[in-house]
Amino acid sequence: MKKRKLLAAVGLSLAVALTACSGGKTTETSGTTGAAQETSEAAKDVAPIQAEEDEKKSDKDSMIVAMDREPASLDPNGNNVVVKRMIDNCLYDTLLKFDENLTPVASLAESWEQVDDTTWKFNLRKDVKFHDGTPLTSKDVLFSFKRLANSSNGNNLADHFDPEGYEAPDDYTFILKTTTPYAFVEATLCSPGLAIVPEAEVEKVGDDAFGRNPVGSGPYKFVSWTAGDSIVIEKNEDYWGDQSILNTITFRIITESSSRTIDLESGGIDLALSIPNTDADRIAENADTQLILHTGATDRYIALNCQSDVLKDVRVRQALNYATDSESIRQVCYGADTSEPMLSVVPSTLQGYRSDLEQYGYDIDKAKSLLEEAGYGDGLTVEFKYLASSTNNMLAELLQQMWGQVGVTLELNPTESGTLTSALNKGDFDICCAGTNFPLMEAGAGLYDMFHTSSMYSGNDRSELSDPEVDAVLDQIIVTTDADERAKLVEQAQELIHADAPFIYLAYTKSIIGASSKLRGFDPIPTSMYDFRTVYFVE
Repeated sequence: MKKRKLLAAVGLSLAVALTACSGGKTTETSGTTGAAQETSEAAKDVAPIQAEEDEKKSDKDSMIVAMDREPASLDPNGNNVVVKRMIDNCLYDTLLKFDENLTPVASLAESWEQVDDTTWKFNLRKDVKFHDGTPLTSKDVLFSFKRLANSSNGNNLADHFDPEGYEAPDDYTFILKTTTPYAFVEATLCSPGLAIVPEAEVEKVGDDAFGRNPVGSGPYKFVSWTAGDSIVIEKNEDYWGDQSILNTITFRIITESSSRTIDLESGGIDLALSIPNTDADRIAENADTQLILHTGATDRYIALNCQSDVLKDVRVRQALNYATDSESIRQVCYGADTSEPMLSVVPSTLQGYRSDLEQYGYDIDKAKSLLEEAGYGDGLTVEFKYLASSTNNMLAELLQQMWGQVGVTLELNPTESGTLTSALNKGDFDICCAGTNFPLMEAGAGLYDMFHTSSMYSGNDRSELSDPEVDAVLDQIIVTTDADERAKLVEQAQELIHADAPFIYLAYTKSIIGASSKLRGFDPIPTSMYDFRTVYFVE
C-alpha cells in the first residue's frame, strides 16, 4: 500500500511559534508564511483506499468508530454538533438529503414543489416505517417541525419557517411556509436537525427519555448508550432505502486524541475521527492503517464576545488580533500540511469567499497603541474558557504568551464540555476557541446564523455581534435566491464583519481521519453527515 509523507514541516512550524512567543516581532499582512507556501503541495487531500480487483470482502460485519466527545442527546431537536449530526444521520431520515454532489434530492419526500415565494409542498413516500414498526405520515412531519418552534436546545434551523403555516392536508402531504422568501429551504431540509420523529413515541416518553433512547426511520436502529463509553446502533432490516453492508456500528467516546491513535494502531477501533495533526504522518506510514485527509467547510478561530465588558470596544478586539501570531498558531496547533491560512470567516470552498481582505497581521506596537486608545494602556484581564485537549491546551499557552507581550493577562479556564456549552450559549465568557462547519454548504446561511443579531446566544453564534449594518446585508442574503447575487452580498458581509473584528482567524482545517487499512467504501463528505451503509472490510 502506498504511503504518503505529510508533515515534514512540523519541526519548522514549532520553531517559528517559539520564536514568535519569545519577544521577537514579525508583521504578517498576507496571512501566509514561507513555510506554508513550501508545503502547500503536500497539503492536498488524501482519499480513502479503494478496493482492488483481487481483494476479497471480509466476513467482518461490525465497525467501531472513535469520536472525541459524547453528544448530550440523540434527539434531532438539539444542538447540531458534528458528532451528533453524524449519528443522527444514521438513525433518522429528513425530507430531503444531499447527494454526492451536495445537491438536495428526494428522501422522505419523493417529490416537492415551490408553490409561491413562501410556500412549499412535499409529497411523502408511502412505504416508510419507524423503527417501532409504526408507519410514518405527514402528522409526524407536522409534529417534528412544530416542536422546534419553541426549542431552547440550540436548534435554530427552522427559525425562518412559519410554525403557523405548517399543514398536513392528508397522510402523505406536508405544506411548509416561510416567514419571508428564504433562499436556503431545500438545503436546510437536508440537515439531521430537521429529521422526522414519531409523534406517538415522543409524546409517550417525553423529550429527555427520547433523546437517550431514540426511534427514527433511518438505515440504523438505536441499540444502547453507555454513558461516557459508547453508543451502539444496528442495521434496520426494514429500511425503505438501500441496506447497510455492516450489521453493527459502535461509536466509542475517546476524548484523549492520543488514545484514539493508539487504539486505531492496535486494531481496537476501525475508524478514528478527529486525529490530531501531529499523528497524521504516523497513521499514513503504518501498514495497518490509512490516512484520510479532506478539505471541508470548517474554520477555526478565537471568538471574541462583543457583549463582554472588556471586549465590547472594537479597538480592543482589533488589538487582540494584532497581538496574535495566527500563522504560527496555525502551524503548531493545526498543522502546516493539515490546515490552510484563514483569511475570512467564509471557507475557501464556498461561493462568495474573499481572499483579499487586509489582514490584521502580527504587530505588537499596533496592538499596544489600540489598547492605549481604548483606555487599557495599563493592561487588562481576559478569561479564556475552553475544552481541555492537547490542541486547545497548546493554543491557550501560545495565546497567553503572545498577549502577555502587550499587557493582556489571559486567565485560562479549561471547562467540562456540558458546562462549557451552557456558558457559551448564555454568553457567559470573554473569549472561546470555536470552529464552524457549514453543514448547508451555503456561506450566506452560515453567516446569518453566526452574526445576525437574532442569532445571539444561540448554539451557532459565539461572537454575540450586533451590528445593524451587518444585519441589513444578512437580511438581504437570506431572501436572495439568485446564487451569483447572493455571493456578492456574502462578499460585502465579510468586509463588514472583518472590520468588527469579532474573530481572530486561525485556520481552515482539514478533516483528519484514521482508518483500518482493511476498511473500504467510506466517503468523507464535507458535511460530516457520513453514510456508513457502503462501508465494508476486506481480508
